[in-house]
Amino acid sequence: MAIRWTVKHWTSFLVAAAWAITPASAQTFSSGSTGADGALNCSGSSAAVQLPASGVLNYTTVNIPSGCTLSFLPNVTNTPVTMLATGAVTVVGTISLDGGVPAPGPGGFYGGAPGQNGVGPGGGATAACTYANPGGGTWVGPLDLVPIIGGSGGAGYCMYSGGGGGGAIVIASSGSISVTGVISANGGSSQGSGSPGAIRLVSNSINVSGGLNAAVARLEAPSGNVAYTGSGVVPVVATINPVVVPVNPPTISISSIGGYAAPSATGATWKTVDLLLPTQLPDPIAVVVQGNNLPAGAQASLSFSGSFPNASPSTAALSGSSSTTFYVSGLNRTAVTVIFAVATFNPALLASNLKQSGPDAVAKVELAAALGQPTKYRFLRSDGSEVSPARVAAELRHILGM
Repeated sequence: MAIRWTVKHWTSFLVAAAWAITPASAQTFSSGSTGADGALNCSGSSAAVQLPASGVLNYTTVNIPSGCTLSFLPNVTNTPVTMLATGAVTVVGTISLDGGVPAPGPGGFYGGAPGQNGVGPGGGATAACTYANPGGGTWVGPLDLVPIIGGSGGAGYCMYSGGGGGGAIVIASSGSISVTGVISANGGSSQGSGSPGAIRLVSNSINVSGGLNAAVARLEAPSGNVAYTGSGVVPVVATINPVVVPVNPPTISISSIGGYAAPSATGATWKTVDLLLPTQLPDPIAVVVQGNNLPAGAQASLSFSGSFPNASPSTAALSGSSSTTFYVSGLNRTAVTVIFAVATFNPALLASNLKQSGPDAVAKVELAAALGQPTKYRFLRSDGSEVSPARVAAELRHILGM
């Protein structure tokens, strides 16, 4: 019979230092657009923009007139859309990030194949091919939309595929944003419909009297500079979070086990097996761990659930974008084993002047990183209790790309 291993990824950051942050004085927001893509002017009844690998578009101005619908051609990794502008963004027509069946909008997740669950952290659950209704997708992500994430897919049902999740978009302008038309991130409609996605608008001045069709939307501008009389989802109105395009945070993942590459969909759900390994595979079994953007001095290790094997070496150094190999013996060959890759380091290696004090001092930061899923963080005090991300110093959140 086969060994069944469920592969997951988990990164933890041990915080030994603490810091205090002095709030920066108010200043005019800059989107960070380079203007390299020039002015975007939607013409005719529709236009489609090919997303680059990064998903980031750098415009001078954006103009979507009445009667024109702007959509996006997804890149290979189906990233969300990040639209930056140095000048005004005016939406009188439509920006569409709607999902289809089963394909999602950019940044969303696929609908399930017939009889399969929807993809994504809130993927819908399938039902028996009777009169029972399959589950629709649910949007699951950070409410500050950093990083932004699209909707999860609906479940497939009988001979039908589920609807794809709606996409996700960040529009940031150094000038102003006006929406009298529609920005739409609806999920695909099917027996199990995809979840709507997410919309984030960031500028020095925002005026929305049109429609925002999404599971969640945020309007961020200096206090008193948001006017909203629109329709659709009721947006959160907040002051500006300057993190528009997250930095590249440290990550760790399992790239292969026993010479078998970890599939791209690994970690999509805890309910399914990611790799089936042959029973003939002898000990020790090589597990390759890949780190990215790790500081020099980071220590990697493996931990297990459902089995009690040993790994040699017990820890190994990783830095930058590099890999290391662990040799594992003693795995239970008849059951599912969940494997975690763990990296631990002092964040002072990222920023030597980090300091902190007070009841919300962070003693450990844990980063959960399942392939194909958005990064999730937990911030812990020295006693193990959790600190709300809203109470964590902005500098640390920025370093981690939040």
